[in-house]
Amino acid sequence: MRSWRGMRRGSFSRNTTGKPALVGGLTWHKITLRNGAKYDKMFLLKELLQKSAVKFLPICYQANNNNSTFYIEDSAAARAIKDLDKKIELPDGFDLVISMERTIPPNMPVSKEMIEKIKVVMSERYNVSTSALNLNAFHNSFSGTDFYVPLNRTNILTKVVEIIADHIPEVKAIDLSNNRIMTLDALVGFKNKLKELNILYLKDNKLTDLRGLEKLKGINLTELKLDGNPCKDRLGSAYTDSVRKIFPSLQVLDEKVLPKEIGFDDDVAEKTEIPASLPKLVKNETAGGLVLQFLEQYFKLYDTDNRQPLLDAYDENAMMSLSCVGSFEQFKNYLEDSRNLKRVSQESRRHKLLRKGRLPIVSFLAGLPKTQHDPTTFTLDLPFTSETLMIFTVTGMFRERETKLKAIRHFNRCFIVVPRGAGFCIINEILHVTFPTAANAKRAFTSPESSMQTLNKPQVTEVALDPASKQTLATAFSEMTGMNLEWSARALEENLWNYDKASSVFNELKNAGKVPPEAFIKI
Repeated sequence: MRSWRGMRRGSFSRNTTGKPALVGGLTWHKITLRNGAKYDKMFLLKELLQKSAVKFLPICYQANNNNSTFYIEDSAAARAIKDLDKKIELPDGFDLVISMERTIPPNMPVSKEMIEKIKVVMSERYNVSTSALNLNAFHNSFSGTDFYVPLNRTNILTKVVEIIADHIPEVKAIDLSNNRIMTLDALVGFKNKLKELNILYLKDNKLTDLRGLEKLKGINLTELKLDGNPCKDRLGSAYTDSVRKIFPSLQVLDEKVLPKEIGFDDDVAEKTEIPASLPKLVKNETAGGLVLQFLEQYFKLYDTDNRQPLLDAYDENAMMSLSCVGSFEQFKNYLEDSRNLKRVSQESRRHKLLRKGRLPIVSFLAGLPKTQHDPTTFTLDLPFTSETLMIFTVTGMFRERETKLKAIRHFNRCFIVVPRGAGFCIINEILHVTFPTAANAKRAFTSPESSMQTLNKPQVTEVALDPASKQTLATAFSEMTGMNLEWSARALEENLWNYDKASSVFNELKNAGKVPPEAFIKI
């Protein structure tokens, strides 16, 4: 993590506009009109609005002793109002004195008076003929009043949801756009109380992920808007699929009609004439036996904590790529490196995501989550064999050993191999990871044989590397750690050229401040 020197810690942060903002929420401005309580509120606001160089919305206008105060969020508007100090003549001949100070947004308790005002505003924003409720930029409806009603405060949004459920449960469409909402916890009440709701707009809010929407799963939404939320950019190519996973009935997302989703449910499959899948489809039984031996050795090594011995399985000029389909939250470790050509359009990124050479490939595989495969779920297709080339595909289930939920995944690996010595090695591989069907996930890991570890445990030995391979490994380690080549090679050598172990030791020493400064000096 980059650290900054010469700046007092915590002095500044960044807001969504990219402009510096004071920490603590001091982005608002409190305007005080001296002796303003003596004059008509509408007169004062009208004068200010007419003469201000920047249009503004006065928030929470209140009388405080002889003065009157209100809040402004826009800095430019606040400065424009301050520029009017002593430039507005009052009815009694005095000049209006205006002062300004930075402050936090007004924090008002939810009073009976506020609730009644909320009900009035909501009734004005409800279209009876279409059963649609417009709460877009809801707080703006209270400008010039005594109240500040932001829906990004959970207590206020919760009260609004209660009013909707109690008074208009027949609502079909709700627009909550432009309210800076960061959490959707208050909307959970929609699930059981608003049976007719099928359109929801959440455009231009502050939702960073889809966890809030997960809590709304079960609402029969047909249209949803999420444009302008950080979660859309973060999810990238997985955005649409992730949202449809939560709302299967969705037809329109961000004003775009979604194509009909094609799926295979277990109960539907029973009613059709789709042939049952075969656990093994092998055209050449002799070659099939060799492939099965190869897969047994490969996956037993892959399921260990050290995948470096897989170097022997790949050709020096091998190529490999990964593709993934799923939600960003659940497949983050895969989607960031997914080379789905339907999603990745930039030519430069396509090349970057294509691993070339056995060292980069095994280094990449070592960085993927640690796994446990279930060989009882494997299927093998060996459609082509020759004396110089074989192509085969293996599919099945695995789970991630180091995650709390030990999530079950479905994989598809297509290998192209060529003869090498007494066996053969991989020249091309495509790995695809996605969700398993509900039925397959339920069947996985239910047998005593559901583990590669139940097979004969392979003997894992140190991989003998030639000087060129060691140089390549040291260069990769130097780029990862920032150390020079000499210290990178020394770190790998001390750990028997085990890249994963050397990385772990380096991180421990670096966090403890024990890596000498000269290790980072590059000549």
